Amino acid sequence: MSEPKPDVVPAAEQAPPLEAELNLLKARVSIAEKQIQALAEASLALARGLEAGPMEEPGQMHPELAARLAHELLLAADLVRSGGDTT
Repeated sequence: MSEPKPDVVPAAEQAPPLEAELNLLKARVSIAEKQIQALAEASLALARGLEAGPMEEPGQMHPELAARLAHELLLAADLVRSGGDTT
């Protein structure tokens, strides 16, 4: 009688699922990087709208424009819905 073979799968047969998982993780990291970049741009737009330059007259800030730009950046990155709820 022959001995039963162990339930070991050769490494060559395991590579495609691992490669597929690696590609999936790379895609998820890429999406997260793009979302972080969009959040940074929206934060910068808000900060610039709220800060006053040294040569500006008092009351010349435009926070509502900055808020609108930040919201548009978040919408463009598909991070919020048009109603303002986060996805």
